[in-house]
Amino acid sequence: MKVLIKILLTVIVILALSVGSCKKQAKCGCDGDVINELLSFPVIVYFDTINTSAWFVPISNSMSTYYFCHPSDHMNTLKRYGNGSYLLVDGHVYWECNYLMRASNNPYYASYYKTYQVEVTDIYEDLYGKK
Repeated sequence: MKVLIKILLTVIVILALSVGSCKKQAKCGCDGDVINELLSFPVIVYFDTINTSAWFVPISNSMSTYYFCHPSDHMNTLKRYGNGSYLLVDGHVYWECNYLMRASNNPYYASYYKTYQVEVTDIYEDLYGKK
């Protein structure tokens, strides 16, 4: 009887350890895992030349914010179009690290307001409907 209980406990422990309950968490930041790719993504762009920061809000979802990975690379282009301009953006999207930390502690925060980092590859004006 004791041998049967030991075998049963061993099988239960092996099954519990073999089940992959821990999945890989996405790496955050600009050198992390790409979670999406943007192509001609319509946004409103904002920037701060003093602190050399830039971010945009998608037209389709005003509750999300995307922060530029390397804003100084695009500052001249952004200055040409102006703050609050409606532009199209191409780039690679990454999780923003502070968002991941807050979202893991507060599920409401995760579903309501999302922040990302984006490595912008191109910014251009939307010429649809313009002469």
